[in-house]
Amino acid sequence: MIIRTVNIICLAVLFLELAILAANLIFKKRAERIAFLRGFRSGGCAMIYIIAVPLYCLGYVYAGGGLLESFFKATSKILNLVVLQYDTSEISLLMEADALYNFSIYLCFFIVLINAIILALSLVSQYAWSVIEGLKVAFLRAPKLYIFGNNDENVSIYNSDKHRSKAIIADLSKEEKEKLYLNRVTYISTSSMEKSAKRLLKLNKTYTREHFVVINTGDDEQNLSIVRTIIDDIDALAEAERENLLFHLRVFVFGDTKYETIYNDAVSKGHGCIHYVNKYKRATVDFIDKYPFTAFMDERHIDYDTSLIKENVDINVLLVGFGHTNRHAFLLSVANNQFLCRTSDGTPELKQVNYHIFDRVDAKNDKNLNHSYYRYKIKLPSMKEEDYLPLPALPANESYYQIDVNDEEFYSHIKNIVTKNENDVNFLIIAYGNDLDNIDLAQKFVEKRREWELENLVIFVKAIHSHKESMLSGVENCYFFGNEEETVYNIDKIANNTFYNMAQMRNEVYDLEYNITHDKNLVFDEAYIENNHIASYKNWFVSKTQFERDNSMYCCLSLRSKLHLMGLDFIPKEEGSAVGLSEEEYLEIYARGDMPKTENHKTRINGKKIVDYTLDFPDSKRKNLAIQEHYRWNSFLISRGMVPATVEQIKSEKILRADGREKFSNGKNYAVRRHGNLTSFEGLEEFRRIVAQRDGCDELEADVIKYDYQLLDDAHWLLDKNGYKIVKREKSKK
Repeated sequence: MIIRTVNIICLAVLFLELAILAANLIFKKRAERIAFLRGFRSGGCAMIYIIAVPLYCLGYVYAGGGLLESFFKATSKILNLVVLQYDTSEISLLMEADALYNFSIYLCFFIVLINAIILALSLVSQYAWSVIEGLKVAFLRAPKLYIFGNNDENVSIYNSDKHRSKAIIADLSKEEKEKLYLNRVTYISTSSMEKSAKRLLKLNKTYTREHFVVINTGDDEQNLSIVRTIIDDIDALAEAERENLLFHLRVFVFGDTKYETIYNDAVSKGHGCIHYVNKYKRATVDFIDKYPFTAFMDERHIDYDTSLIKENVDINVLLVGFGHTNRHAFLLSVANNQFLCRTSDGTPELKQVNYHIFDRVDAKNDKNLNHSYYRYKIKLPSMKEEDYLPLPALPANESYYQIDVNDEEFYSHIKNIVTKNENDVNFLIIAYGNDLDNIDLAQKFVEKRREWELENLVIFVKAIHSHKESMLSGVENCYFFGNEEETVYNIDKIANNTFYNMAQMRNEVYDLEYNITHDKNLVFDEAYIENNHIASYKNWFVSKTQFERDNSMYCCLSLRSKLHLMGLDFIPKEEGSAVGLSEEEYLEIYARGDMPKTENHKTRINGKKIVDYTLDFPDSKRKNLAIQEHYRWNSFLISRGMVPATVEQIKSEKILRADGREKFSNGKNYAVRRHGNLTSFEGLEEFRRIVAQRDGCDELEADVIKYDYQLLDDAHWLLDKNGYKIVKREKSKK
């Protein structure tokens, strides 16, 4: 009876041990499961051997042994079990006599075997896992993502990718390997990331799969060293191999904005495969996309019939802090938020946005701004009007306040601006400190809004991390921006920027359209379209500069703001209950009385109608929006440090083409940051006459005004092809 009772107790403990083992292996999270397994190294498996002692004792006692003798013999058998030596010869009598005991012994042996396997795994699992995962990344025939550098930002990029074979590559310490292993992040540890780049990319082979590379080591010297290694390998390829590589390799390198010129030089030498990532620019592009100023304006501010800003309405932007984020927000806003109002004689003119910049240091005097945005303003006093086409207006008004947020006059300055006119629209962008600093100040301004009884103040708060616990979450007219995990350190945001894709698509289709309208003998078939696709893709990434690509991207980025000026918006096709407008419905709102002329062409290019542009640009909403687009283009060029070309440069300057022949530059020279079209809208007509007279051609051939019409003429097609629909705005923003 005693033997049966002890046997049952031991059997119950064995089942409990087995259940605990299964629960830890099946139900625990990865980190907890790994910690459980590693516990076997330090005696986590001892319980099963302790339970084996009374089981063996029962067998020895049943065979006639004394209790003390049986105990010592049982403990000695445990050493054999540890090395998996199973011996039942001395306890076989009880095993034959009692089936339950027989089952208990074999169950004990089974659990001992499992424990031994787990112990072995606990010793080699991390090494085996890293080797297997590294081999999978290197040799699996699948799209690749190689991330150079180990930091939280790169782990975020790694986790954001769900489709590629991927790994983080760095010189890793034991602790770093442990952390990545616990978080199931595949890694390749190397003492030389440059050698790893050569080995993993193997650029001398013909590429057939997509390879994405992210370089973000946190050390600019290291970043550039890896980039130079990749560029050297690309340079060593034959021309045909480089062209093939352009479609399969994309290298994204992060870097400090103070070295942007150096990184852009690397981009220019990368044969279209290298792309510089400015995290502040990425975050502020997302900001401008989500929160165009027009989203907070309504019929009190906009005349929807003309798309002009109404009289007695000022647009004020107050930037608290003028570090990297707000400086980029300022430049990007100036380059996109351009508006027109009506003059006393009824003609549209630029409505400059007022920027009020608050910082505790002298933010106005800045070498980067003087090199870029203020270059035109600095040169303007010395520019003789008779030497130029009509000079463009300055894109904005800026006022600087050197004041600390703790200064007693700080709130007074803000109040004087935002309470000046109840018809104004006011935007406050807070990016002066860390997340908590910014949120704390924003909370104070939420209270100030109530105190000052303001409806026309919109507050934007920079926070690089999510802070949903903040009382600001969901507060009317207060919005967060700059979450880097969502807007920067995400592979889809890095590799698939919506507006760059739109800009590239426009570039390809306009190349086709140009060729069709200028070559009457052109054979327009599938082979021609495919060849043009390859040529246009190469031209976009290789021939065009980053400046030109940004120019096209910013044009597309301004699309939402332009639609808002007509009482429209665009949303993904699958979102919202609103029915998207048909192309005819959109054109009726946008171009009533001044429709784009498309009836002369039956051919459509990727679904887009070909527009016949004339020199007749009648007054209309459509023309107002074209003028607005030209001033937006002007402001982008000025924000990048471009200045107008002289009339003489437009008339006579020549440059060498890629084929070695000379051609007129029309005053455009990116190397010295100068452009012949940097003029007023009326100045474009004069430019057209100069070029036509110089070349002895028709003015229609020399016209550039049509380019300011193209974005909105083709907006329905462009958005539809990219998965969006144009809708009427649901309600006014109050």
